Amino acid sequence: MVQTKRGEPERNIRASLTLCPEQSCQVQVRRAAAHLAALEQCRIIHAHAFVAGHTEVVVGTALVDGYGKSGTVSDLARRVFDEMLSNMNIIGWNAIMAAYANKGMNAGLVLEAEKWLNCMISDYEVEPGLEHYTCVVGALARAGRLRDAERLTKTMPFTPDAAVCRLLLSACAIHGETKMASEMAQKLLEKNSQDDSAYVILANVHAASKSWDKVADVRKMMKVGRVRKEIGRSWIEVRGEVHEFFSRDTRHERTKEVYDKLEELMEAIRKLGYKEVSDAMLHNMDVAENSKALWYHSEKLAVAFGVVSGAAPPGKPLRVVKNLRICKDCHEALKYMSIVIEREILVRDVNRYHRFMHGSCTCGDHW
Repeated sequence: MVQTKRGEPERNIRASLTLCPEQSCQVQVRRAAAHLAALEQCRIIHAHAFVAGHTEVVVGTALVDGYGKSGTVSDLARRVFDEMLSNMNIIGWNAIMAAYANKGMNAGLVLEAEKWLNCMISDYEVEPGLEHYTCVVGALARAGRLRDAERLTKTMPFTPDAAVCRLLLSACAIHGETKMASEMAQKLLEKNSQDDSAYVILANVHAASKSWDKVADVRKMMKVGRVRKEIGRSWIEVRGEVHEFFSRDTRHERTKEVYDKLEELMEAIRKLGYKEVSDAMLHNMDVAENSKALWYHSEKLAVAFGVVSGAAPPGKPLRVVKNLRICKDCHEALKYMSIVIEREILVRDVNRYHRFMHGSCTCGDHW
């Protein structure tokens, strides 16, 4: 676990706003801050824009995007959007829809998705693009209609890209469809033999069915192909400093406090009914040993540090950013932790925002 300063980027943003009166320069700075998905920076920039009287649509759109990437969709992002609704353009509408989509809201509505795909053609004479078909494939897959989703990929007027194959592969993992998962992984690897996500998801599928020989085969394939799995890491900001966590890392100066708090949290959620998710156990070893290894994933360490460090005042959510897809075990554990610590936990992983509160997640356990 390492710690890095955040004060310098913030000072740079403020300096840019002060020294660059031109609207284009300020917009670029706002977009840069939006890309960082840093809530406090977005608030600072929002305040500067208000004081300076910048109410242009392009500024509002950048703020909607920034707040959306920070997970504050229903309140801050939507408030900015509504204030500029009369002048909002298609880019602004896309920004607010993307913000809601990243939180998993309105996702998985199969009939709605199919209806709008057909309406594009019949009512509005708009030819759907690959991204539109991908949305419908995703809705079908989330609903468990995997073969229907696969059939659409074969009949749509586009060659399925890696994103479509990965989407189907992830859905197969969620629904435990081992055979189809192998097929999708193969198609994904045909497009990119170095795609570590294909190997990892496939290994998870086999681990869930306790097919340890097949898990070993996947690992062997990675070794032969010299494919390296990206190391999982999580970040949490505390009073202007970003703290980075790796799985089972012990480099942080407050390591003992973090591990003590995490073990306390894990014991507490066990009493509430939490059980380790077998899908996340990728080794055929003693159950107790394997379960214990799951405790120290980076996102759990980040949350534990957030609690002991006072990362957010009471009533405010803990915010964690992760570079990979959150694993099933951490997802389950954080649902219970939101009950124990009596606050919301926001995790932005590589796919979407997860908002854990009162023992559930806004993604509906599909991500």
